[in-house]
Amino acid sequence: MNDQGTLTGVVLAAGEGRRMRPLTELYPKPALPVLGTPPFEVIVEKLLRTGASTIHCNLFHLPGPLLELIGDRNWPLTVHREETLLGTGGGIGNMAEALSLSEVILLHNGDIVSNIELEPAIAFHRSIGSLFTMVLTGKGPPPSVAITSGGEVTGIGSETSREVRKLGYTGIALLSPEALRFFPRGEQAKLVPILKNMIHQRPGSVAGFETGTDTLWAEIGSPAGYLSLHRRILAGRESFDPLLEPPPLPLFVSDGATVDPGSEWQGFLSVQSGAHLERDSRLEDCVIIEGTRVLKGEHHTNSILFRNGVITVNR
Repeated sequence: MNDQGTLTGVVLAAGEGRRMRPLTELYPKPALPVLGTPPFEVIVEKLLRTGASTIHCNLFHLPGPLLELIGDRNWPLTVHREETLLGTGGGIGNMAEALSLSEVILLHNGDIVSNIELEPAIAFHRSIGSLFTMVLTGKGPPPSVAITSGGEVTGIGSETSREVRKLGYTGIALLSPEALRFFPRGEQAKLVPILKNMIHQRPGSVAGFETGTDTLWAEIGSPAGYLSLHRRILAGRESFDPLLEPPPLPLFVSDGATVDPGSEWQGFLSVQSGAHLERDSRLEDCVIIEGTRVLKGEHHTNSILFRNGVITVNR
């Protein structure tokens, strides 16, 4: 397909999710349900709403659940399977030929959800003509990107030359097809060294777009982050996306889940499809992964329950 003049979306979904183990021994991070909807679906639908005519994604770790989801949807989506994990830079390089005819490439990490409106970032990227525009915020991710008042990224991490201030990288970016020449083909590569090389070779080629003060951002990178996202939606009533709207109560029970009326819950509770809570079970601030059975007399607080066990997060 000729993508000349179009916006093309990319979802990075190949990572192993080591900080999420043992959950990611059963699911890839982008497939872990949030109020019954995988982040991968939230992201793809957001890219389509933003105007992406085609979407590409890379898969490596436990591709089955995501392939099943993709097969159930009528998305204009192309899958790029990696035989070995290539990293963010290598994954983009592996898709470079398919992306090279696009006008703008919209990159989105597969474990991020936010309320960030992407259209202003796209307009900014087009207006300044940068090779790579990082979507940045002061609310959520750790501040690691040095940016001038004019929007030029001058350093990442310890490199802070001509620094005005530091902001956090949201895991969302815009690429011009000319940037693809910096990404290696068929090799493992991280993103940050590639961006540093861009900054070194072509000063001003990496830009930063700052989101507004009302930004909501969350990364499902750890059990604590996964539980926190549910707390923010269910108890805090934060609205990240139309697919993740808070229900009237701090309780979500998916279709196909059963909750015995003799069970008890406090705080917030998310019960995914196929899960079952037996009588006299007591839960406070918990997420119950699909297919999990909570037995009579079990009591859990601030925990993620799944078929193979329980992860309790210290607050």
